[in-house]
Amino acid sequence: MSYSTVVKSELCRIRPESDCCRLAEAYGLLLYSRLLSEGHDSYATETKGIADLIGETMASVCGVYADVITLAKAGSGGSRYMVKIPNSEQKKMICARFAGTSGGILDKECCVASFLRGVFIVCGTVAEPSRDYHMEFLTGSERRSDILSDTLGRAGIKGHKLQRGDRWLLYIKGADDIISIMKKMGAKYAVQSIEQTKTVRDVRNKVNRQFNCDQANIDRTLSASEQQCAAIRKLIRKSGYAGIPPELREIARLRLENPEMTLRDLSENLSQPITRSGVNHRLKKLMELAEE
Repeated sequence: MSYSTVVKSELCRIRPESDCCRLAEAYGLLLYSRLLSEGHDSYATETKGIADLIGETMASVCGVYADVITLAKAGSGGSRYMVKIPNSEQKKMICARFAGTSGGILDKECCVASFLRGVFIVCGTVAEPSRDYHMEFLTGSERRSDILSDTLGRAGIKGHKLQRGDRWLLYIKGADDIISIMKKMGAKYAVQSIEQTKTVRDVRNKVNRQFNCDQANIDRTLSASEQQCAAIRKLIRKSGYAGIPPELREIARLRLENPEMTLRDLSENLSQPITRSGVNHRLKKLMELAEE
């Protein structure tokens, strides 16, 4: 079972309490399943709960009793489910229920949440949060994309329209926006799942960034150390430690014996500790002498 199916199953169990929210959810379900569009009198799904919900909604909101038909899936076993409006007169009854009301349906925040729930159930998908933060609505037309985009915009969420061939869709990226939509729709368990995954990913990313930063610092230290050791060896080959100025001999020996040490480590291991900048100054002086 896909993650989207799990989320939709949770949403299908929610029943709006007020008449206005039932109407808003019905509008989302029927508009985005295209059952309000001319020439469309059926909607197919692989989830029985979705088919049952659409049938119940038509009956309670529109007074139309649609047929819910079970279809066998060819070759793969299992079943598909179709919601079918019995005849053209009942299709007119359904469309008449929403005629001239689309603007007022979404006036209340609670109704917006119910509308979004209905839309997601019939045309939405969401990626498994451990793989990606991506939610998508296959709206089917630019007009339906615009309605959904405007509704999400009122909730402070930006959707991105996209056309693929003759199909229109609207997608949302980012964990925070997806969590916000899930909360509005009432998908409590899905929200917990995404938030937990987000926490784990954020911690992992922070650890990786810190590791990469530490590794970069180590690489820089070793690179500088190699240059310093090469300069010290050059001075020693010429005249031994005696040829190195007295004030630089201890740091020269310490660096040569401990190439992995940072400037702080070197400063703390001198017989008379000095600052990091003091250590850096002495090492630079050794390199200058080698170049001369």
